Amino acid sequence: MLRAYSNGIKVEEVEGGLLVRQGAEAYVARNWRLTPPVEKLIETAFRSGLECMIRDDHPRQNARWPNPRGVVYLAFSPGPGVQWSLAIDTFRAGKADYGHAVFNGKYHEQFVAAGISFVFEGRNKTAGHLVVTREDVIPTLEALSGFDHSVLALNRSAHDGAGFTTEYVIQREILTNWDQMPWSSRYDVVQDEYPVDGGLTSRRIDILARDRVTGDWLIIELKRAEAKPEAVRQVADYLLALGKQDKFAHGRLDGVLVAERISSAVRTLAKVEGVAAYEVSWPLNLVRAV
Repeated sequence: MLRAYSNGIKVEEVEGGLLVRQGAEAYVARNWRLTPPVEKLIETAFRSGLECMIRDDHPRQNARWPNPRGVVYLAFSPGPGVQWSLAIDTFRAGKADYGHAVFNGKYHEQFVAAGISFVFEGRNKTAGHLVVTREDVIPTLEALSGFDHSVLALNRSAHDGAGFTTEYVIQREILTNWDQMPWSSRYDVVQDEYPVDGGLTSRRIDILARDRVTGDWLIIELKRAEAKPEAVRQVADYLLALGKQDKFAHGRLDGVLVAERISSAVRTLAKVEGVAAYEVSWPLNLVRAV
C-alpha cells in the first residue's frame, strides 16, 4: 500500500513497517502500518501545518533508509529546520492503531491562550512536553492549525508583553540574544531541549552549549520565579548523566542555573555542587549569584 500526499511525502507499507519518503530522504517507522487511523493522523497533521516528517537532524542519518532498522516513531513538524511538533512512538499492532502522543511543550502558552485544558492532564513536567491520550490526539492536532509554529525555531521572535510568563520565554530571550550572554565569548549553542536520556520523553536540558576552542560543555537550566534546591540537584544529575556518555567523554562539563530569584539555600547548595547561578530580570539582565 502506498499513499502519495500533495506536499510530496510518500508513505508506503514495507516489510518491517512504514517507509516514509520526503524528497531524497527516507526512513522506516518500525512495526507501523498504514491503517485508517494512521492515515487520518497523517492527513490531520498535514492540514494543521505540520507538513514535514523528516527534519534536518531527525531521524539521524544512520537510521535513515536504506538502513531497514529505522526508528520506532512517526513525527511531524512545520519545517525541516525547526523542532518537532508531534511525535508518537507507540503503534498497537493488535488494534491496528497508535497510542498516546507527545506534543512539544513550547506550545504551552498557546494552549493556555486557546483555553485548551485537556492536554495538561497528561503533561510530562520532567521532560517539559505535553503527553496527550489517544482520544485527544486528533482534537489537539486540529487546534494546532491556528497556532504560531515559529515558537519551535531556535531563533525565535521576541516575546510580546512584559515579564517572564513561562520558562520558555526566558529560554527564547536568551537564545535570541545569545551574543549578549556572559557565556557567548566562549560557547556556541549546540541545541535547546537537548535529550539527556534519549527517546521522546527524555529529560531535556534547556540549553546545551560548547566551547568553540576547547570543546568543553555547558548546560543551562532555566527556572521561572524562585529556584528550589531541587533545581541545583537537577543540574548535577544532568552533568552526571552526560559524563557517562561517550559523546561527552572529552572536555569539561559545567552547569549553570538561571532563575528570577536565587535563595540563600540554593546559593549554598550551588556552591557545594559546583554549579554557577544567575538571577535574571526582565527584559534580560543577568546577575551572577554564585
